[in-house]
Amino acid sequence: MNGLYIEEHVLDGNTSLSGDIAKHITDRLTYGGAVIVAKQPVALLSSVSKQWAVLLRRLEKERSSTLTATKIMALTKKIALMRQAHFVAQSPRDALGAGAIFATADQLLEFAPPCSTMYVATPTDKETMHKITSFMPKDGIVVIYRSAI
Repeated sequence: MNGLYIEEHVLDGNTSLSGDIAKHITDRLTYGGAVIVAKQPVALLSSVSKQWAVLLRRLEKERSSTLTATKIMALTKKIALMRQAHFVAQSPRDALGAGAIFATADQLLEFAPPCSTMYVATPTDKETMHKITSFMPKDGIVVIYRSAI
């Protein structure tokens, strides 16, 4: 994982995994696609999609109550990007056009798509981690989730 930035996010009782991923992706999608490594990708996709909708509504509400033109423009751009984002939970080989791909580590070992951000939401050994991050750009970010307990 040479040249990659590693972030560790510790999940305590106040932070949900899906909420943290949704919030982080909103800022990272402008840099390229994201891959989310999960034990149950379909379930996590469903949960993140719900959190995504909550964030989108919150930004729309903030935009409607803002009077500053530059802030309105920035929020409008972010909202447009969020509306265009496409999340899938399928084989990474079949989902290359998606903004975020939810997959298992085994699926990513078969085909690891290029992405600028990877979220690791399941325990993954170092060898597997190295293999699935090998196609990321040097300035990519890997976010590893750990439980507080």
